[in-house]
Amino acid sequence: MNTFDRLCAGTAFLLGITLLILGVIGLFMGCSAHFTLPPVLGILPAFVGWGVVRAVYVAWNVRTTWGEDVPLETPFED
Repeated sequence: MNTFDRLCAGTAFLLGITLLILGVIGLFMGCSAHFTLPPVLGILPAFVGWGVVRAVYVAWNVRTTWGEDVPLETPFED
């Protein structure tokens, strides 16, 4: 990941953490953040937040092999 990718991933991670916290609080008290959910459905933002946090975590730990020669297979070798 280049610097811009890491900046975007960090921003998404912070958004995901915010949604996770909002969802945990919303489970018991409901939530209101440009939308209003009753107490039981208040956990829905936590699911969105978890999806964002998990995706960023997986993408951050991926190792790329840029610049390495990868042998190409030729389909019709005799």
